Amino acid sequence: MAVTPCLHDDEVTDLEAHSPFCTPQRHPWGVSHHEALDEASASARMSQVLRELAETQTLVEEGWDDPRFWNSEAPRTARCQYLAVGNAINFRFWRLEDGVVVPSSGRIDGEEFRGAMYMWRRLRVALLRGEFSLDASDLARVDESTFRHAFRDEVGRYPLDVAIDERVGNLRDLGQRLGHEWDGHFDRVLDASEGRLDTFTTLSQTFRAYDDPVQKLTMLNAIMLQGSGLVSFDRSPLPAIDYHLVKQAVRQGLVRPESETMRKLCAREFLTREESSALRLDVLDALVHVADRAGISTAVLDNLYWLNRRVCADAQPDCGGCAFEPGCAQLVQVGLPLENTRYY
Repeated sequence: MAVTPCLHDDEVTDLEAHSPFCTPQRHPWGVSHHEALDEASASARMSQVLRELAETQTLVEEGWDDPRFWNSEAPRTARCQYLAVGNAINFRFWRLEDGVVVPSSGRIDGEEFRGAMYMWRRLRVALLRGEFSLDASDLARVDESTFRHAFRDEVGRYPLDVAIDERVGNLRDLGQRLGHEWDGHFDRVLDASEGRLDTFTTLSQTFRAYDDPVQKLTMLNAIMLQGSGLVSFDRSPLPAIDYHLVKQAVRQGLVRPESETMRKLCAREFLTREESSALRLDVLDALVHVADRAGISTAVLDNLYWLNRRVCADAQPDCGGCAFEPGCAQLVQVGLPLENTRYY
């Protein structure tokens, strides 16, 4: 079967607290129901899990064509613009309240959505209703009031108010640079790359939204552009290293952070930029290695981990329902990596 994200699953619901297969136990760091593994052993085990998964399923890249979230019916130029705009604000879908991570969520036409899926659904609706524009000149002038109006939910909440100044800053810069340098259209950037991922990455880094040293939003944009059939790169985009991928990789034992970083992950405390950058780079290296050993593309690996985000939930991971369980160290006390950032 194809790897297809659960696009309905972003409503605010709790995973079952008790799986019929496995009730996760919260052990001290470094101890799990599996024998303690070093990173190399963990990588070998996870690669084997993925190879076995590939033998029973057809693992293909997600097509990003659900019309509720993406303008898959539109011409190529509009689709490229849509993905570039959405991914420019595709970060920080949470806030911390009294030590508890609270996801951004809202209702649209009677349906509850959470995180990135709220953003994509609301962007789609805003365009259909004429509340928002993808035109570069309009993006260059967008302000917080316009943004709030476009992304409010049906009961008047503003789920994307977290880091709204950063989101608006990214959109304004995107519009200005597209207008000045690319005839107003992101597909010109894509065409200029001529299918070379390295060139696409270099060109993308000239935009404020895509200047992350770990390239999360650039790679996510590349994954979605390629999966949508809008480009075919010369090699697979790297995993887009966000908080879901970092949390799962650490829980699986693929990366063993420094002791102070690990303490913060378990205590749900904010990381410094230096701690976060080092951790994300380690996770990127680990996942690329796993994909290579498993014989699957890094884009498909990214899809698999993103799909698993609700199974490997922050508070109540459903280990019994997790496809990665046979190779996982189950360090379930590890939480999301928290950082005040516009990168992920």
